[in-house]
Amino acid sequence: MRNLTDLLLFFVMAIWLAACQHGTIIGEDLIDEDNTQVQEIDSLSVESASLLLDSMYTTDGTRLLVGSYPDPYLGNISAQCFFNADTFDIFSLDDDDNFRFDSLSLSLRQDYEYPATDHLQRLTVYTLESTLDDETFYFNDSPAPGTLNKIATASFNTRTTRSKRFNIRLPDVLGQTLLKVAKGQDDLLLENVLKGLALVHEGDNEGQSVMGFPSDSVQIRLYYHDQKTDAAGEVKLRLKPGRRFNRITSDRGNTVISKLTQQGVPLSSSQSGHQTFIQAGVGICTKLDFPTLRSIRQNRNISVNLAYLDIQPLKTSYQGSDFSPLENIYVYSPTHKNTLAETYWSSRDYNPVSVRRTIDPLTGNSNFRIYLTDYVHDILHQDGDDYDGIMLYAPVFSTGLNELGRLVLPSQRLSRDAIKLHVIFTVIK
Repeated sequence: MRNLTDLLLFFVMAIWLAACQHGTIIGEDLIDEDNTQVQEIDSLSVESASLLLDSMYTTDGTRLLVGSYPDPYLGNISAQCFFNADTFDIFSLDDDDNFRFDSLSLSLRQDYEYPATDHLQRLTVYTLESTLDDETFYFNDSPAPGTLNKIATASFNTRTTRSKRFNIRLPDVLGQTLLKVAKGQDDLLLENVLKGLALVHEGDNEGQSVMGFPSDSVQIRLYYHDQKTDAAGEVKLRLKPGRRFNRITSDRGNTVISKLTQQGVPLSSSQSGHQTFIQAGVGICTKLDFPTLRSIRQNRNISVNLAYLDIQPLKTSYQGSDFSPLENIYVYSPTHKNTLAETYWSSRDYNPVSVRRTIDPLTGNSNFRIYLTDYVHDILHQDGDDYDGIMLYAPVFSTGLNELGRLVLPSQRLSRDAIKLHVIFTVIK
């Protein structure tokens, strides 16, 4: 019924514009005002739905993620990381027997936290039963590798560790064995002593966050001293390329998108509190469709001058909280299976197109403006029905791997001004 109303509105307005002799003309000096009329319409319907994408590829991400937190809209979010270490540097001194073990630590440098809060965080280190396979592709929902045992736990305040390096002390027994590996004694291989490590959050997730550590900064540091000279030294293991991944899960059981369980099947905003969602890292995106435009396809009397979509995230979903909205969203065209297409989504722009968030200095409202001129023009003038809406998501190959930002988008039913398609067009009499 609503589509029919929009269609009638569009045609009535087009007929009125064709008959009107006193409208506001854009580019008046460039057109024949006796035969054309230029106007804008912003009351076209936009249908929205949340969509669960395929699993996200998280192997070799540039940031390790660990932690958990409750999101009032998206449920409980959890991240764990798994990694193998690379080979120790070889000692260059001749008299290795003088080296004595002091301590062993997992050294981390934090550069990310979501949501951004100051709190006491508790992390636990486990050893892996087997090394990660460098020929295996790991995804955000890949099963956790088997763990052998817990070897260390540390608690710290995120305010004091933010943008700084800190250490988690590891067992001395492991450190003493690794010193022999570093010195090349007894033909020990690193993978025989340390298969790999897992870093997970322990305890209640209330008031917690997911922390991020740049992969190239994560080190296992072995400290020693020369008993002859009493000089202190250290040797480091870094992460092995191809053998690390983030496991990111989302428990949406008690949320309005609890039914969002099947990949590629849209959940209409009418079934989710008249809202849709974008969640980086776990593959939740928003799909938009424009039924009125489809209804008037092949209307040769309309020429599109400019079309753009304004989207305002739900202000109460981020205002006064630590859940800052995504700074950028990406516009994709969907495939027939509702996956992210890797082709053009319009005749000019490559897929995807990045759109940056702006903030109104007077109201404080966030806004994303997406230009769709070519897209709308093609819908109106193409004979075939090759268009299946657009999809909005976080950048898959950067933010999707390394961050967990989100957006809550109201539907037109919840707020007519929150999502508007503006079309400036010329009606040819």
